[in-house]
Amino acid sequence: MALIITYDDTAYHFDKELINIDEWRELKRKYKMTPKQFDESIGQADPDASTFLYWVMLRQAGDHRVPFGDSLKPDIIRLNQAVAAAVVENPEPEEEPDPTPAGSGPATTPSGDSVKATSTSSAASTSSPSHASADSQPAMSDG
Repeated sequence: MALIITYDDTAYHFDKELINIDEWRELKRKYKMTPKQFDESIGQADPDASTFLYWVMLRQAGDHRVPFGDSLKPDIIRLNQAVAAAVVENPEPEEEPDPTPAGSGPATTPSGDSVKATSTSSAASTSSPSHASADSQPAMSDG
């Protein structure tokens, strides 16, 4: 989800999906944090997660000169407040509910023909014998 995060009177476009493998590796190398740990930590004003977020914001804004590490010192409280405000302003879209209530009739094709549901378990069993391939034969032991 892309966010517009206003921090230090600058609007930054932040899109987590645009974080590349090299940036994730920097996070792992410097702070021993995985993307999952980043997700879990960012809402808690974790200093390492906040520093990574700020570094990525700068990079996504075109500033690739700023090195990632402890020398980068954003105000993590204000940064996390800015992130929280951006999330409130741009909530993730909710999944649209299925317009067809459960059990309201048979499914139809676009042309209006009725569709019959098939069971996956009945399709797997057949009355004709199958020939096993060499790969499916049990291993023979010498003993």
